Amino acid sequence: MSLDGLRAWIGVVERKLTMRTRVFLVLVAIAVGGAAVGIYLAVEAQNDAVTKDDLQSVRDELAGGTPQAATDVSQLEAELATLRGEVTTLRSETQGDGGSGEEARSGGESAPGGGSQSGGGAQDRQELKEAGEEAIEKSTK
Repeated sequence: MSLDGLRAWIGVVERKLTMRTRVFLVLVAIAVGGAAVGIYLAVEAQNDAVTKDDLQSVRDELAGGTPQAATDVSQLEAELATLRGEVTTLRSETQGDGGSGEEARSGGESAPGGGSQSGGGAQDRQELKEAGEEAIEKSTK
């Protein structure tokens, strides 16, 4: 073998080794980057994870164990009782007035045809009844 052949052979081996080294370095860089991303995602997942205390507090809230909900319910029940009392009082007033209440509400005005207005008091009672029922429905919701 000649010396030129050996030099050519060593040059080919050196180029292959250089190419393999570059490929290996790129693969190492990709592996290190992937490991860094994996560590970052693991830390974020641990920070965002639900703890047992968080889960227990949500369970307590759903079970109605919060004292705030109990006070809200008792307050609403008191308001409902007050509204029912007012509706009962208003109903008794409208039923006790009879026909004179209609004239008092209309102010004694007469209809364009010369007669007194009719149905005005009944309409007022109906509106009052509907308003009371709406108030009761809203307070129970």
